Amino acid sequence: MAVLLLALLPVPPKLSKSTKADQYQRQVNANTLQDVFEFIFAPLQHAALDGVPIDCADGKVRRCSPILSAWVVDYMENVTLHGLKSNACPTCEVPAGKLGTNIKTYRARDYARSERYGYENRFPDSKSDGTHVKFRGLGINLGQTVFHGLHRVSAPDLHTQDMLHWVYLGLFKHMIDWIQAFLKKHGRLQAFDDVWKALPPSPGFLVPKKTYREVAQWQGKEMRNLGRCILAVLAVGLRQPKSSQVIAFKHALGCVRALADFSMMAQGRSHTSDTIAYMEHYLDQFHRMKGIFLEF
Repeated sequence: MAVLLLALLPVPPKLSKSTKADQYQRQVNANTLQDVFEFIFAPLQHAALDGVPIDCADGKVRRCSPILSAWVVDYMENVTLHGLKSNACPTCEVPAGKLGTNIKTYRARDYARSERYGYENRFPDSKSDGTHVKFRGLGINLGQTVFHGLHRVSAPDLHTQDMLHWVYLGLFKHMIDWIQAFLKKHGRLQAFDDVWKALPPSPGFLVPKKTYREVAQWQGKEMRNLGRCILAVLAVGLRQPKSSQVIAFKHALGCVRALADFSMMAQGRSHTSDTIAYMEHYLDQFHRMKGIFLEF
């Protein structure tokens, strides 16, 4: 796969205060980011409208209209680029209180509508306050997204998950924190650590040199290792449960197994209706059994 570097995006320092000067600086930062993306997307916008000659695989040259089809970033970057609040979904209008549930009935976000209302209500008064309250409830900061005006591009459809940010550094990172608290409650944390440090070497597998709690910052390769071994380590750490622990241990293993199976299946380079059905089954099973970790 060929990769072409187009630009290095400006990353301004974070502002923790809420003074007028900081609010002004935040707006300047947002406008600067918007200008940078408009500059990057300008050639693509012209090409999508007028078409450009492109060499095809059969040796012929055809006039094509390339468009932006996907945007792979982590959650907080999606929040910034789409002009959302930090607890909002970039794809649909699910309420913040429903995040984490396996519900697929909410409509896709209409970014064009929010941009239109944002332009019409740049100076909110008593008549337009209701509009701002409505969109705040939907998790939207009124204004343009960086994808504003791109020809034939639907902003909600650009939201694309990737294994590193969404599974390894997202779900698995939360999962291991739940497991640590679960093991501590049942007095199995030391047994888990002993098994973790005793893992043997294997091709393509990096042997952990420290326990999970001793690692200051987890990188992608460590999280990939975690996905490969977490179920086996947990199963050994939960051996020989007491009668009062059998159900809890079974549900914990089932939840972790579902997430591990989902992550392994998701790494396929191509998918069929059968593999997607498997992934949906594993995801449903994860949501059904994650209640065992609810208190953590």
